[in-house]
Amino acid sequence: MARLLYISHHSNRKGQGLVASRAISRGELILAESPLIVQGQLYTNDTILTALAALSKAQQREYFALANAHPGVHPPPLGVFKTNVLPCGDHNALTGASASIGAVFALGSRFNSSCTSNVNNYWPAEREQITFWAVRDIPEGEELLISYSEQFAGRDERRAWLKSRFGFQCACVACSRTGAELRASDERRQAIARLYDEIGRCGHVPAVGIRKVKEAISLLAEEDLLDGRGASFYYDAFQFCASVSDVKNAKLWATEAWKGFSAVRGPDSPDAKKAKRYMSKPSRHKAFGMLPKQTLSGPN
Repeated sequence: MARLLYISHHSNRKGQGLVASRAISRGELILAESPLIVQGQLYTNDTILTALAALSKAQQREYFALANAHPGVHPPPLGVFKTNVLPCGDHNALTGASASIGAVFALGSRFNSSCTSNVNNYWPAEREQITFWAVRDIPEGEELLISYSEQFAGRDERRAWLKSRFGFQCACVACSRTGAELRASDERRQAIARLYDEIGRCGHVPAVGIRKVKEAISLLAEEDLLDGRGASFYYDAFQFCASVSDVKNAKLWATEAWKGFSAVRGPDSPDAKKAKRYMSKPSRHKAFGMLPKQTLSGPN
């Protein structure tokens, strides 16, 4: 029987969480889990009670053993759901995507948060399980952390959002910075969000788009976010190269995108499969050759 990659851990500051039971390599699947209950966006205490009634007594105990950040504000079933719900689908503040359903998990809802996370949670619809992937190499004993908040916001904004929804003040590595170091971190994260928008408007000027992608990649690396959040930027660069028939560099960027998506969403995820398809033949992309031929640049 394969050894579990995590063990439960309790701390006075964070409560229950999960830590690595052995060294975990980037791209390893840490956990795949079916939900206890699933709800749409318009859930209420009554809809949650209905879902809970269908569970076994043991599953109900697992549900109510989870944290509740809203005692006295919401009834316990609703409070537990609001505290522990994870998105089941694409949920990204940068793109504006919002998952139509959310779910609570006996183990998956115990991952604590960091604004420089080492784990990514991803919901493959065809699997109907949430999956958790190591976004970088994780040593034995390190806490396994996902990100509850939008990472490309300033520290005060992230902390305020987390406090209002989960009742804690984030003290992760990124949020614990002070002085000039904190200001520089805030500026980098806000610049990444700005660059993301600007890159989306560079379809007609691919050389500018590549330059902005490389700037974003550099900032992501400085914030220790490149392993977890770089894949979509690599894919943007691939598309810029494909649009001007730069086959050599398109292949290089597609390869980086494939490695990134495989690590954070799994090699069988649609994004990873798409990037892999273009690695060998960029001309398969619908935008290939839409602009005059040009040689851009590949990853550094």
